[in-house]
Amino acid sequence: MVVRRASPGLSVTRRQTLTALAAYAALGALASTWAWATVWPDGGSLWRHPRPWLALEPEQALVASLGGGVVLALVVVVASRVLVRRVRWAQRLHLGFRALLGELSEGQVVAFALASGLVEELVFRGALQPVLGWVPTALAFGLIHVGPDRRFVPWTISAVVVGLLLGGLFELTGHLGGCVLAHVLVNFVNLRHIRADDLGAHGPTQPRAPSLVGDRTRATRR
Repeated sequence: MVVRRASPGLSVTRRQTLTALAAYAALGALASTWAWATVWPDGGSLWRHPRPWLALEPEQALVASLGGGVVLALVVVVASRVLVRRVRWAQRLHLGFRALLGELSEGQVVAFALASGLVEELVFRGALQPVLGWVPTALAFGLIHVGPDRRFVPWTISAVVVGLLLGGLFELTGHLGGCVLAHVLVNFVNLRHIRADDLGAHGPTQPRAPSLVGDRTRATRR
């Protein structure tokens, strides 16, 4: 989703939340209608890939997809934590989202995680990927994850990478369930982390100011 700058110090309001959820609902309905009219005119489902890499029975495909989704979510969440603790651009991105989103309630976190995870997977993996292909769909997925300034460029790039991973899971197993599960879990856990952690001492560090006294002492010792 394209994110616009909010006024400093303001939280996402109930009206904004409902507007975003309504937009997701409309997008999901539009994608479903388009897919049923073009991809599966003779019947089919957004939840199943028409040409998966593995020839699995429906139950096997679901189990494999869900298992892969859990592993994928764990990898993405752990990678996010490590980057935020150790890399400056990830710290700036984390703090940028805190400023942008404000104080989300638990209900808002759940609503945004469910809506974005479900609808974006139905649209990109379910409806578009069988038509556009794996890589082009991941690129399109990245292009809708755009922030208001340069701090958010890594978000766009990481969305392409995650889009490739989610798309690969869909291509492999042929079932969308794991993609939706991974997307919802990642969004839920990361939104809660953004809301709860201001990074404190782990935030972007400032360069050390020059100290004439310290420099002179070191020079004397030499």
